[in-house]
Amino acid sequence: MKFITFIAVLLAPLGAVAAPGPTRTTSLYRRAPPSRAMSARSWVVTPLPCVAMDPAPSEEETETRFDELADALISQRNLTKAFEYISSTYINHDPAIPGNGPNAALDGLSMFWNFTTLTPLRQTFEDDQGWLNYEASGIGTIVDRFRFEAGCIVEHWDVGEVFPET
Repeated sequence: MKFITFIAVLLAPLGAVAAPGPTRTTSLYRRAPPSRAMSARSWVVTPLPCVAMDPAPSEEETETRFDELADALISQRNLTKAFEYISSTYINHDPAIPGNGPNAALDGLSMFWNFTTLTPLRQTFEDDQGWLNYEASGIGTIVDRFRFEAGCIVEHWDVGEVFPET
């Protein structure tokens, strides 16, 4: 009798190992489907937000940063690289993209960015603001205005924006 109990105690862990494992239909593998924004954004690596530069860059240095943003955004179509210039305190004045901060903007843009043809038209920079004018297939002509502080984009407008006359 003692021998049978001893064997039962030794073999009990093997029963747990031999038990059927979870399948794709069991709760262990059930997950909520990704949101449309998260599914679309799966190809974008979220960069760290831009850190304010101290001392703040000159207007010329900020213009260079704006040119790099424009190249990454329109020519390279690289949202990850473009968003390296966006501050964590970013304010977005576009009612089509609810919420502020870089993540809200990435969620909104990534839903159509890979499926839109972009044609750069012109760009300019003055004081602490840059304007970027381009054609977006299926959307039309767009003028984006970005305001910089300490080398980072802190504010963006695109609804009703007009390219400034030089």
